[in-house]
Amino acid sequence: MLRASLPLLAALLLLPGCPTPCEEGTEMLDGVCVSVADDDDLLDDDDDDVSDDDDSGDDDDSGDDDDSGDDDDDSTEPPAGPRPVDPPSPVTFPSTVGTVSVTIVTADVAFAGTDENQIFVCLTDTDCFRLNIAEYNDLERGATDVHHFEGVGLSRADIDRVEIRSANGVDRWEPSCLAVQLDGEPVYCEPLSGLQFGEESNELQSWIDPQGLHNTCASCFGGVSTHGPMIGGLEPDGARVWARTDATRLVGLRVSETNDLSAAPVVDWAYPSPLDDYATTLQVPFLAPDTEYWYGVEVDGVLTSGPTPFTTAPPPGMSGALRFAFGSCSKFEDQPIFDTIAAEDPDLFLFVGDNHYANTAIVDALRAEYRLSLAIPERAALAATTSTLATWDDHDYVGNNTDASSPGRADALRVFQEYWANPEEGAPGVPGTFFVQSHGDVDFVMLDDRYHRGLDDSILGGPQQQWLLDVLSASTATFKVVVSGSQWTADGSNDSWASFVTQRDVIFDHIRDADIDGVVLLSGDVHRSEFRVIDRTAAGSYDLPELTSSPLANTNSPCPNEAEIELCAASDSYFIVVDVDTLAADPTLVARMIDEAGVELGTYSTTLSALSISP
Repeated sequence: MLRASLPLLAALLLLPGCPTPCEEGTEMLDGVCVSVADDDDLLDDDDDDVSDDDDSGDDDDSGDDDDSGDDDDDSTEPPAGPRPVDPPSPVTFPSTVGTVSVTIVTADVAFAGTDENQIFVCLTDTDCFRLNIAEYNDLERGATDVHHFEGVGLSRADIDRVEIRSANGVDRWEPSCLAVQLDGEPVYCEPLSGLQFGEESNELQSWIDPQGLHNTCASCFGGVSTHGPMIGGLEPDGARVWARTDATRLVGLRVSETNDLSAAPVVDWAYPSPLDDYATTLQVPFLAPDTEYWYGVEVDGVLTSGPTPFTTAPPPGMSGALRFAFGSCSKFEDQPIFDTIAAEDPDLFLFVGDNHYANTAIVDALRAEYRLSLAIPERAALAATTSTLATWDDHDYVGNNTDASSPGRADALRVFQEYWANPEEGAPGVPGTFFVQSHGDVDFVMLDDRYHRGLDDSILGGPQQQWLLDVLSASTATFKVVVSGSQWTADGSNDSWASFVTQRDVIFDHIRDADIDGVVLLSGDVHRSEFRVIDRTAAGSYDLPELTSSPLANTNSPCPNEAEIELCAASDSYFIVVDVDTLAADPTLVARMIDEAGVELGTYSTTLSALSISP
């Protein structure tokens, strides 16, 4: 916000703020104000409950034992399946604006973009917001940029315009759409054409829409649903679905036992908030394990996706077959490898770091990279149909080779959690992207190798490392798949576990000392794919396989000549698909290295007996 001269704008916009309190009769829920019932309503509900209790007493007085038995039958848990949930109360937007959000589309015509022109949107003569995301190349030809300004404190009654202002017109810029939301409410949307801002005599320094606040269009995106859906963690009794809208709108998740969603219940609702970049994760409980369902996301009552199938996870500990794929390092704008991954029909896909290359801790810049990544068609299609889990590495954390000392790590974690539908991450008092997800009798232990790196002479930091040891000790899964963005090998770079071998070996020794079988290591980062076997027989343990999958869409690094390596590929884009069979007498794990064209380059296989301390 500005209530000063324009040269002070950049500094003032960076000042921290806090969300505006809600109006009387409303409360804050996920960053937006929603209506709450008054005390009289609550008392009325209590009276109704008392009346119901009296009726129940009358039934008891009748002495009808059969009726009493019927009541017991009625109280039993209903069968598993989607259950409808009532929608929340309508959002009430406060009279004092806490967050101003601006979506701007630069025209897709020659010379429309700019690197130098300072562009502002003003809502009063002095309340102006610069459309510049630090450390991000915005206002480019054909680009859609989103800007959030928090802690504004602007009275809605004071808003008297929607103005685009050019403060330094050294480089022409031309918009094609502008949208404004106040605390998420879409108050302005207008397609634009022919407005060229710059310093020439035929170019504009300022333009004020004569209609003021109004909505000619629904959205400056292709629709009100902008990204997703994405299937996140799957449980035996539920699922998580991520979606993003263009503003605070009522979003519902429909789930059905058939591919007909017309009568499917809405099982969860949300009002996405500008404080989360309008991203939200919806959840469905009460499902049956290992069962196919169909889902779709609706926005403001209109279905915007689906029907799309998913299958819930098997019951914990249940033996069976499982296929998962994983990869890292996705930088190029084109990522056709995700079509190749989808053709393998994995049950899960794991992003194991460098899932984008923002290399920044600036919140809106990180969000912009996530939006670009999730808009890639092949990647979006896989995420909509395949359970997707993620952790990070340096480039989607704060920057190359960064660690716990890096400023802005909490902001990076905030955006990471906005844009993935992982299970609950971190541990009490220990923030991070780490979590464990079970699928039948396979446990996936996803580690955070950045947020605490360097603390306690470890990549994980002491508390997360102890959490990992406890998880491994408590696991009864046949295979424990432990995922780190950085390589585990002691032959790795100085930005890997090779710089923390002592603490790495604490983990490896715990596997031996606690007699933990079936551990397999995954990693990424190095821009080549490898099958390695880390020698642990000399330490009295079993050799640990390390499968490294990289890059999904980036340049290559050469393969080293190291004794641990059984197969290495470094001339294309790659992923690894792993088939697990725990129904076999000696459960098996078979990994295949596959390139972008779908060519299988080689395999690695092992068994539970080979990954056991005791025969």
